[in-house]
Amino acid sequence: MSHQLVAYAPSDLPTPVVDPALVEALAQPRLSLFWGAETTARTLLAVATALAGRGQPVRIFDGGNRFDGYFVARLARQLVGNLHPHLPADPHALLGRIRLSRAFTCFQLAELIENAPACPEPLLVLEMLSTFYDESVPLADSERLLTVTLAHLKRLAAAGPVIVGAREPQTLVKDRWALLDRLQAAADAAWLLRPPQPPVVTQPGLPWV
Repeated sequence: MSHQLVAYAPSDLPTPVVDPALVEALAQPRLSLFWGAETTARTLLAVATALAGRGQPVRIFDGGNRFDGYFVARLARQLVGNLHPHLPADPHALLGRIRLSRAFTCFQLAELIENAPACPEPLLVLEMLSTFYDESVPLADSERLLTVTLAHLKRLAAAGPVIVGAREPQTLVKDRWALLDRLQAAADAAWLLRPPQPPVVTQPGLPWV
């Protein structure tokens, strides 16, 4: 498994939109993971927009109610404008290639993934573990369900790219770190997302008199 450190600022456009090499790597049939302490949804939405900009239909399963249509539309308009600078930016065709399904429990998300057909179309899963961290679901049940779900993700990744985002568990559910560990072990490639460190400000020295 390859691990890379990707720094980002929430107010900036995520890196994948402007990094063709990363988009090309993510377009390969394998299970890719973006994870970190912050939400990874915007990075995955940027990836989805970039893949749709290549003319591919894209499936998105939203496991944490993180889909931001305005954000995607803004990225699509920017991407279309960059590809065709002499034409009016019309992102509707690009947006029409993105299909969204939402899940509000880990059982719903597992069912979506289990019933998804294996095909070359990219599949992105926003906040994969958000509902699995739900303490109303016993940890043993979450672990059992995740084992089955990961097997289906690997099945789908054998036919086309599967790109998953997951944040670290919060303080109150630290016992669920094992779920993230399992997801990391299943991934073929993983990227750790961290906010950039603030610049170090040094005081100028006093001039010699």
